[in-house]
Amino acid sequence: MNSHRALRELAGRLCDAGFPVLRFDYYGCGDSSGEAEDAAISQWLDDISVALKEVRHRTGIDQVCIVGLRLGGTLALMSSMQHREIESLVLWDPIINGKAYLNELQLLQKEMLRCRPKPRYRAKPQDYTEVVGFPFPNLLCEQLQALDLLAMDARPVQNILMLQSSPAPLGNTLGRRLSQSQARLEHKEVQAPPVWQPTSDGSLQVPYAALQTAVSWISNKYS
Repeated sequence: MNSHRALRELAGRLCDAGFPVLRFDYYGCGDSSGEAEDAAISQWLDDISVALKEVRHRTGIDQVCIVGLRLGGTLALMSSMQHREIESLVLWDPIINGKAYLNELQLLQKEMLRCRPKPRYRAKPQDYTEVVGFPFPNLLCEQLQALDLLAMDARPVQNILMLQSSPAPLGNTLGRRLSQSQARLEHKEVQAPPVWQPTSDGSLQVPYAALQTAVSWISNKYS
């Protein structure tokens, strides 16, 4: 997917800038262990905890910056409420309301299936829902339904960069909430393609502006 390629590109640019970087796949995703049917937000927050311990063990650093795209940005903010060593966040189009996000994915799923032939057999009941070609277990759907960043009490993080590739009222509201938490917040809109959505012709989209903004911001904070 384009989103994975975009994050790999960002990790490479940060490495080129001299930063130690750890990029990982969440449990049940990508090259990580586990089955997609076992995915859950609670498990993914544990994955971030393990990643924090690993990067601190390998590098000896005390303070960490987490970069997250879409749901990854949401998980990064949630994790920062639990871990004091998270000093900075880059939230790239974070998911603010899980119910709206799930509805968006389900509409995309219906559009993808609209032109496909319907099966002649009746599918057996399953403990997951297929969303844009991936199994979303019932537990994950339930956790997404309950997810609302605006209802959470955010612990002050020293530095936050919010990147938005398109105007979003909820994003502006979250930005105001975060600025009230005494964080040094920079809120920037950048022209970038929605790399998390499939393209009609299968082409790859590279969000140069967003990548450069994130690398420049991190470099200025830690140079």
